[in-house]
Amino acid sequence: MKGDSWMVVAALAVASLAGAQEPAPGPSSAGPPRSVEARAERELKKMGEFLAGLPRFALEAEETFDEIPDGDLRRQLTNVRRIAVERPNHFAADVTGDTLSRAAWYDGRTVTVLDKEHSVYATIDAPATIDATLDTLQDEYGVVLPLVDILYSDPYAVLMEGVTYGRYLGIHQAAGVACHHLAFSQATIEWQLWIDAGDAPLPRKLVISYVQEPGEPQYSATIRRWNLESRVPEGLFTFEAPEGAQKIDATAMTGGR
Repeated sequence: MKGDSWMVVAALAVASLAGAQEPAPGPSSAGPPRSVEARAERELKKMGEFLAGLPRFALEAEETFDEIPDGDLRRQLTNVRRIAVERPNHFAADVTGDTLSRAAWYDGRTVTVLDKEHSVYATIDAPATIDATLDTLQDEYGVVLPLVDILYSDPYAVLMEGVTYGRYLGIHQAAGVACHHLAFSQATIEWQLWIDAGDAPLPRKLVISYVQEPGEPQYSATIRRWNLESRVPEGLFTFEAPEGAQKIDATAMTGGR
């Protein structure tokens, strides 16, 4: 992603301020003692430190997820999610695809989500950092955002919380590049991560299996493009209401696939 690609902002979630789609790996309840291979933990920590050291970045990911209606066939749906981050207190987002058409902005003071399909938006007050804002969205609004862990100031710590088992699976392909392939488990999920084996240990693919859900549905995100350039267009993280858009209460903007 080069040039004006920063203007293509990223997706907060398949969820709105009041509902969530597929969560990324996160905390789980207490379980058996952790058993993680040293190589797996080392590669994950290297990735986390690299991401934590980036003052800003943007990415584009293609994500797929299973929908398993009662008594019907499994179906797989797809969205394209774009994320732009400037640490410690800005991000912007956009998601389009089979389930949603939404954008979001965090400017260090507020989070605004725009439902482009229905031309409505909602704004909430937010803490002064990305970390605290993401925690607020989860704790107060029940929103768990896909790919959220890599936005935190310490991605390694967030990803490892609740992990009980981890293995290094070797060098495998993802997004067209050779990657360190890792596998982990937590109390209710199993997840795999592909990390670029080149000079920049960027995450390239994530797969989450919900092993305790009927049919064990999966969420998958392949990060097709990264932009680590330093230039960010003015106003990228500032929301301006489109003409005719209506402001609504955040609790009224419920989820939706």
